Amino acid sequence: MATISHAYHRVFDAPFEIERAFDADYLLYASAGIFVLDIGDRRWMLPPQRAALIARGTVIAVRSNGAATASSVLFGDREFEAPLPACRVFGLSDLARQMILHVMRWDTGRPSCDETANAFFRALASVAADLAAEEDETWLPKPQSPAMAVAVERMLEDLDRDLDFGSLAEASRLSERTLARKFDAELGMSFRDFRHRARMVRAKEMLLAGREPITEIGLACGFESTSSFIKAFRTFAGTTPRQYRVGKAG
Repeated sequence: MATISHAYHRVFDAPFEIERAFDADYLLYASAGIFVLDIGDRRWMLPPQRAALIARGTVIAVRSNGAATASSVLFGDREFEAPLPACRVFGLSDLARQMILHVMRWDTGRPSCDETANAFFRALASVAADLAAEEDETWLPKPQSPAMAVAVERMLEDLDRDLDFGSLAEASRLSERTLARKFDAELGMSFRDFRHRARMVRAKEMLLAGREPITEIGLACGFESTSSFIKAFRTFAGTTPRQYRVGKAG
């Protein structure tokens, strides 16, 4: 029996953690709060400026560290012309965000003969597929041990400054030498490379939010000058911060 597209709206009043796979293509969106999405050895942060389009059958782990609201969509069997990649995370345009919030009126109990709903879900699937066509590089490698999880969390809390590596090792209860080895072994990159990638991902998140000036974003991501931030961002993303913000908002 063919399944139909429907919306999924749920408010979480406290931190939660879920691991599962859906039997439908899935658009994961936090309309409030922030989700942490793990798939395989990659981790994404999903604030309301981002969404994830996930292929049916993909095992995902989703959690939040505080209150959050899921406003997500399970798509029917024939909404996409070709099978989806396992996961694509992308910045939401204002149009896509409004479309997701609009379909929340059609939950799992909706009638399959509602052609207005059917047409709107098809349109949303088309918009989501277009946005997800080019993956936005916002993933970070996922820590594999408790000690590395502590080190990564500590570093992410202080991306605006050059955190002393010794204090990071102390927080994770490892020697500096052991911690350095674990960055390479578990994350596939050095401490400095991981921090740089984390700063670029944070910059993209702040640019999508669309509030802070470019200069303030650069400072918040640990850059001492706007010019050095723009140069680093262009190298990482292939575009300037301003161009990235404008392009993703369209």
